[in-house]
Amino acid sequence: MSEALSGKRLFVCTKPYQYMIARLIKQGCSFGDCDILILNHFFEAADFCQKARDAGVWNKVMFVDDVMLDDYKRKLNPVEKFFFYRSWKKLLPSMLSDISMYSEVFLAHDTVTVEYAIMRKFSGEGKEVTVYEEGYGNYINNSTHTSFFMKLLKRCSPWLGLPGGYIGSLRWVDSVWVQRPGLIVGNARNPLRLKAKQLPLYLRDFLLIPEIASELYTMYPVLAEMDAWVQGCDVISVVLTESWHDQIPDRHRYMHQVVDKVNESLGDWKSPIFFKQHPGERTSMERFSPQVSIIPKQLPFELLYLVMTKNHIRQLNLFSFGSTAILNLYDLCRNEDNLSIYLFGSMGKTEDYQILFPLFCELATKYQVQYKVV
Repeated sequence: MSEALSGKRLFVCTKPYQYMIARLIKQGCSFGDCDILILNHFFEAADFCQKARDAGVWNKVMFVDDVMLDDYKRKLNPVEKFFFYRSWKKLLPSMLSDISMYSEVFLAHDTVTVEYAIMRKFSGEGKEVTVYEEGYGNYINNSTHTSFFMKLLKRCSPWLGLPGGYIGSLRWVDSVWVQRPGLIVGNARNPLRLKAKQLPLYLRDFLLIPEIASELYTMYPVLAEMDAWVQGCDVISVVLTESWHDQIPDRHRYMHQVVDKVNESLGDWKSPIFFKQHPGERTSMERFSPQVSIIPKQLPFELLYLVMTKNHIRQLNLFSFGSTAILNLYDLCRNEDNLSIYLFGSMGKTEDYQILFPLFCELATKYQVQYKVV
């Protein structure tokens, strides 16, 4: 049996959604012996590792706290970043100095420092490197630079061995596995069009596998709590927050404004509203209104579909600033006509948001997602 068939696989993830996709790949490809490395890029990531161990589906679950490393990288100028990435061997976690037991690696990015180093290590030893879906960032140019010089530099970065605007564009990445490869293949300007491949399972089919649903309910006990929360409800509304909400000075007042916007948009000031915090937010949200309940950061929002199905929710009103969850929920609910999508177009507070929001709207339109900007 060849090494590609018999070797162990390594997965690397930086947020709960990516963990779910990693689990989908393992299930869909019938991979046996797999390890997973979780990076400290989301709230209580170390505690999440224990949940992953308790799931019993991974041979080994590893954790690396790389927050300071990536924070340091963001402060570097382009020349300093060039030499920083060239020193990738110094950035490789010591636990991966020997990768002889692995046949391939699945990464969520080629931009995160540790993932970049792992990519170079595996590719340098002739092993397959796959980038799997991390979010809607796989389908757009993620560069938020505004000056001509920086735009040009970002476009040329992959030629210099540096991450570009498209996740997976570096030459050391062999393929990019996503849910919607047609959005990439059909774009002649997208450098990933020859690398894009379909994930081995559709997300809906994955979630509806009974043993997977049971595993997820065990891993996320809050799902059972949510079953109790929605008892007697046939319509629910959910607000998806973003990592940049940490930067808002008067966050409490801002969230009340969000609730007002939701109520105004729906013409309903009484129905329950759930806030799902972004896993990248460092400040926890406390319940700030009797109308509001908080969904934990660690829960991949797509798992709400399990709650909707189990409790026969007739209508979900989804409010977002532009999120992967919109595309995913649209796919999950596509044939059930029970999803209304609202995008906050006037409440963005960062320059990056002002650049990326139109790109998300363009992507959603291409995917024929119907939404209303409020």
